Amino acid sequence: MEDPLASLIVCPHCRSAAGQVKAGKHGSSQRYKCTTCRRRYTPGQDARSYPEETRRQARALAAQGQPARQIARQLGLSAQTVLNWLADAGAPESAAGADSAGMAAKRKATINDVAARAGVSVATVSNYLNHKGRMAEATRTRIQAAVKELYFTPSALMRGLHRRRTHILGVMMFDLSALNHNVGTAIAPQLLAGINAAAGEAAHNILLYTGVSYRPDHSAGAEFLDGHIDGLIWVSREIEEPVLERVAAAGLPTVALLTRQVPPGVGYVQADNIAGAVSLVEHLAGRGHRRIAYVGAARSWSLQERRDGYRQGLQSAGLPFMPEYEIVEPALWHSEEAHVAAVDRLLALPEPPTAIMVQYDRYAATVLRALEARGVRIPEDIAVTGFDDTPDAHWLGGGLTTVRQPFSPMGELAVQSLIRLIEGAPAEACRHLVPVELIHRATSGHTAVDV
Repeated sequence: MEDPLASLIVCPHCRSAAGQVKAGKHGSSQRYKCTTCRRRYTPGQDARSYPEETRRQARALAAQGQPARQIARQLGLSAQTVLNWLADAGAPESAAGADSAGMAAKRKATINDVAARAGVSVATVSNYLNHKGRMAEATRTRIQAAVKELYFTPSALMRGLHRRRTHILGVMMFDLSALNHNVGTAIAPQLLAGINAAAGEAAHNILLYTGVSYRPDHSAGAEFLDGHIDGLIWVSREIEEPVLERVAAAGLPTVALLTRQVPPGVGYVQADNIAGAVSLVEHLAGRGHRRIAYVGAARSWSLQERRDGYRQGLQSAGLPFMPEYEIVEPALWHSEEAHVAAVDRLLALPEPPTAIMVQYDRYAATVLRALEARGVRIPEDIAVTGFDDTPDAHWLGGGLTTVRQPFSPMGELAVQSLIRLIEGAPAEACRHLVPVELIHRATSGHTAVDV
């Protein structure tokens, strides 16, 4: 059937303006067939397929300063066709180049755009992108040129959905904003170094989440379930983890770091906090200490295990548990002031402790400063220990006695376990309790004390 608009269309192959008829759709574009040369084409893929008068109108409007999008609307053309004409005519950047850049910023090229530019079907472009089937070299060359000209990049998400894998691992880690003032006692850099190394070795990328998803005013876990990631490494923060439970219930492969209290189906990588705390108590007891205090919170599973290890260590060393020497309060989770107040409480006891175990290195530094400010000699009067063996531990108080957690290897193990979980391994095979190491330095003394 004759198309009333066909008289305005010129065959790009034989240049005939007569006998152009509709010949089906190419994506969202109308294709035509020339009754003279019997070839099919999509108007607009070749700038010459429109009458010269139309091209002159487009150039005239561009000279008046109108952008390509507006010209295209006025003339009933595609914006890309107008841009091609303006570029061929050497239009100034304000009329063509700038508008093209604006289009690129506003709209990413699609596989349909590539197909239209190359004059092939969407299926052919898909075969090219996925290295499927046979293809004439001339067709391959046209698609390559279209991809380059349109700055086309395939959607990683869509390709991942088709393949059921994106090879991207999510990492949910909290408190990264605090690194600007406590990097020397932070554990996040070492964990991330291990995660990054193992992911790179396994040809996976990392998507780092900011911690916003944890806020109660956000939809629980929705950010992790949109198909961007194959699995999630959850760096545990608190005893109650409702978002972790939600993600696990949704079936997303997940491995938790720094906890072994996980929902069904979730793997974990956790340091042996109990054994580490027991070793600290036994070390101090072996140096003659009988009044050993513990200062910390119990808000996370790691800290709760350290407190449990402190109590077990007293028992194994044959020392009585005395409640006045154990200060476990919520404020000690994040407050230096609370640690200073705890020091004052311990020093005010009729028999102050001769050793203080602090929940981790960051606040061991606070306790050391508070004791020194009050004229207490370390370790002669009171020994101090930390936990983690962060970078600053080697110089705090002349060298902080602490427990070393192998954070970088733990990060690597978390990635390896998560990939195994993604590939179908049972959660029980992706759960690891990692040994720790006692590091003896100056703050616990070199000789036994006389108490």
